[in-house]
Amino acid sequence: MEGCREAVDFFDRQLKSWPLAQQNVAALRGVKVKVLETEVVALAVQFNPARIVSTGAKIDKKTIAERPCFLCSTNRPAVQEALPLLDGRYELLVNPFPILPLHFTLPSMVHEPQRIRQTYIDMMHMAEQLTGLFLFYNGPRCGASAPDHLHFQAGRRAVVPLERDFNLFYRPQSTTDGIYVLSNYCVEAWCIVAGSAEESERLFLSLYDRLPMDVESGEPMMNLLAWFEEADKQWVSIVIPRTKHRPACYTADGDAQCLVSPGALDMAGLIITPRKEDYDRMTADKAVGILQEVGKAKSDKRKVKSEI
Repeated sequence: MEGCREAVDFFDRQLKSWPLAQQNVAALRGVKVKVLETEVVALAVQFNPARIVSTGAKIDKKTIAERPCFLCSTNRPAVQEALPLLDGRYELLVNPFPILPLHFTLPSMVHEPQRIRQTYIDMMHMAEQLTGLFLFYNGPRCGASAPDHLHFQAGRRAVVPLERDFNLFYRPQSTTDGIYVLSNYCVEAWCIVAGSAEESERLFLSLYDRLPMDVESGEPMMNLLAWFEEADKQWVSIVIPRTKHRPACYTADGDAQCLVSPGALDMAGLIITPRKEDYDRMTADKAVGILQEVGKAKSDKRKVKSEI
């Protein structure tokens, strides 16, 4: 692909032939968004009723085994089209329940579990192929509503706070062999800036191998964001370690309940609320509390940094 031009053209064509996607993309233009100012970052909360499909998704083994995989080509709507990526090993699909103005899903052609260790390099190559977009990855228990089928997602840049305001947090001097600590963000986050996809993978694996393994999901709990800076010919990726799938408020009773199920975009500062009452009650302190509950405290990074 030539940057993301072909992807944008594909997106526009797909909307003309798929009423559901067209309807939800149009609705996204009118969703409510409010800024949540903290001392160091301007988070945002989005009221997006269509996202209840993902936010409320059950990902227990029984539910996954009993439902058809909606990312497998044989189970998709007939109207949903695809563009091949990486020599046909992945596909580019329009996400019919968008969070971002330009929102894609990038599933593997093979029905295989959501895993990042062996596929991080694919993420880097697709980031270069889709220059102008950013990619993100939700771990099996970190926001992925289809943990049984390997997939990434991609969207328009300069919307999600952590990616949009990246230069506010990126401090090249705070490095450990090419892995940078993102300073001043509300949860622990690590950044890799590399001059090749292969070097980025080497650095990522050195971090991956030092994060605690989550036995249930089969990999360390994490979310990732990645993009390719064409001007500098650099691959940038952000690793956000996780400790929990969902915050306690997700299953709380009455007014204490808040249906927020954080994925990569939430962890990067765009909190998605499918219920209006949760949107109305969301404050900066509450948002930071949710992210810190499922993420990692910033003080923990000293230990990981010393190990690396």
